[in-house]
Amino acid sequence: MKKIRIAVAFVAGAVLVGGALLLLVRTPQAAEPDLGAPLPVPATSLPIEVDRERHELVLEYGAVDLPAGASHTEVQQIGPLVGTIPFDGWLRGYRVEVVDAAGNPVPQVVLHHINIIGTDRRELFSEIMQRVGAAGHETAPVKLPRLFGVPIHEGERLLVTAMLHNPTSESYEGVRVRTRMLYTPRDTWLRPISVFPFYLDVMPPASKHAYDLPPGRSEKSWEGRPAVSGRILGVGGHLHKYAVALRFEDVTAGKLLWEAAPEVDEDGNVIGMPTRLFLGRFGIPLRTDHVYRLTAIYDNPTGDTLPDAAMGALGGIIAPSRDTEWPGVDRRHPDYLLDWELLRDTSYEDMGGTGGHHHHH
Repeated sequence: MKKIRIAVAFVAGAVLVGGALLLLVRTPQAAEPDLGAPLPVPATSLPIEVDRERHELVLEYGAVDLPAGASHTEVQQIGPLVGTIPFDGWLRGYRVEVVDAAGNPVPQVVLHHINIIGTDRRELFSEIMQRVGAAGHETAPVKLPRLFGVPIHEGERLLVTAMLHNPTSESYEGVRVRTRMLYTPRDTWLRPISVFPFYLDVMPPASKHAYDLPPGRSEKSWEGRPAVSGRILGVGGHLHKYAVALRFEDVTAGKLLWEAAPEVDEDGNVIGMPTRLFLGRFGIPLRTDHVYRLTAIYDNPTGDTLPDAAMGALGGIIAPSRDTEWPGVDRRHPDYLLDWELLRDTSYEDMGGTGGHHHHH
């Protein structure tokens, strides 16, 4: 049962990190629009090695010095690094390790969060770059069933950005975060079904994901059209304290696709969000000519407006329609440019749906 539940978490395109929904996975080959604009960061600064014995791509992020007791604002963060994928295949999961300059393990608690982003592909519902994976210090290794995989291609680029801090009483030097991504090689005898992640937020694309929570009952929603048609195979969500529900609907068809209430503890803190698989009829259809809406519903009993206290995000996995190419990014689009700006701001805590790190007491 446990194994199936872990697979569900992955197939839903989401890993729950400290209650935060963190999206996984990666996109297919696409016609890459060459719009004459290079990436805003050098494309070779993130080393990506191949461990052929273990079938893992190894992304090495660092190095960062962590003085004892340093908060994330006291650490010299290094911001986004970009590396190039060396071959074709499928990604099927990942795990994160933290080591010091000598290669010795460092307590995982120093990892505030890490994000992995595909710089050459857009998101399903917006022009920001595709969210591939994310982790916090408590993220367990994640693995897709053998049947599914997220296609990767030689020359595609992955961006990694992380925030580190050091709540321990020991100092660590030259700390590196290693992400080991399980892959299936191109020449495998049984080719996986290609699936891709998507991410949707109640805040506009390329903006801060947390918003102020007014007193009483409130709703916030965002709507848009998907760039490709396909079938949603699974979804999961992310909400904060005092959330009542997350709702995903097809506005055009007037149809509720998924609604979930968070699991909460006795103080109202969100301790989990249900994930849902739609494998029975091989997914629910998503159409480019329909408008979809995501709504977060809250009920704040405090009588006060709570700054940056609310969030509403959905992550899922979609199998695109046959012969559909996933679109590349438009490097001149304002949302794409703003996405880069936010990623480069190393003081910005809430990158790409990895929120849930703002603790309100």
